[in-house]
Amino acid sequence: MKKIKFGYIAPVEYLDLIPEDANFHLILAHLLKDKRYARFYKEKADRGDIIICDNGAFEFKRSLDPEPLMKLIADSGVNPTYVVAPDYPFEPWSVTYDSCISFIEMAAKEEYEIMAVPQSETGNWKGWLECYKRLADLPHVKVMGMSILGIPNAFCSLTGTNDIATNRIFATAYMCREGLISQRKDLSHHYLGLGDGPRELITQRALGVMDTNDSSSPFWHGINGIKFDDSATGLKDGKIDLEVDFHLERTVKSHSVDNKKLSEIELIQLNIDWMQKNIGV
Repeated sequence: MKKIKFGYIAPVEYLDLIPEDANFHLILAHLLKDKRYARFYKEKADRGDIIICDNGAFEFKRSLDPEPLMKLIADSGVNPTYVVAPDYPFEPWSVTYDSCISFIEMAAKEEYEIMAVPQSETGNWKGWLECYKRLADLPHVKVMGMSILGIPNAFCSLTGTNDIATNRIFATAYMCREGLISQRKDLSHHYLGLGDGPRELITQRALGVMDTNDSSSPFWHGINGIKFDDSATGLKDGKIDLEVDFHLERTVKSHSVDNKKLSEIELIQLNIDWMQKNIGV
């Protein structure tokens, strides 16, 4: 079974808890303004780690404009391996495709490789597939982003649900069955984020398309007193409904879990251990 790489996303004051041997990262462009954040990932880039710089579409529901995005990267001193091209959830697929074409010219000047994220209007799964196909045909696109926004938004008309894992598993299985996964040897597939729990990754790994994934889930749930478990999703009570605070002050707070007092750091480590044991990251 294919070994995948996992990018741990953590609040700034918790970055030192990311496993030292983790050599794949997804960084958030707007956080590059924080010197501690930029310094941490500059060191990772300088040692040769793979770094994807996101474009803000998930955090802000709209991508940063290309010029400010490139300036943020340049000012930070971080040299990412890939930069995510602008993508536009809930808009016609051609908007994302055309924006990617324009972005390729700008990124080529900086010698960045491109990650592209297919999008479409709500329920337009055929449009999403068309966007995927056209983006995959662009030689400068080296990573295809399988979005927690775009795929449920497109395939909900087939699955009857907006559940992230259900839709991404359905879409991946459908594309495998219909021979729609790009056969380019130099194109990888990155699954952006997690839905209600980490167990989606077990199924995705078995399907054999996913190469990489990123999430704040191991850290954010640990910080909030929750550890991954053996339930159907890996989180028996579902994903915590609390936006990640990337500037959260680090504490030594303890939580009562399974009749034990466990610190935030212990819970984060237990979640990392779960990922290593069950996903093999």
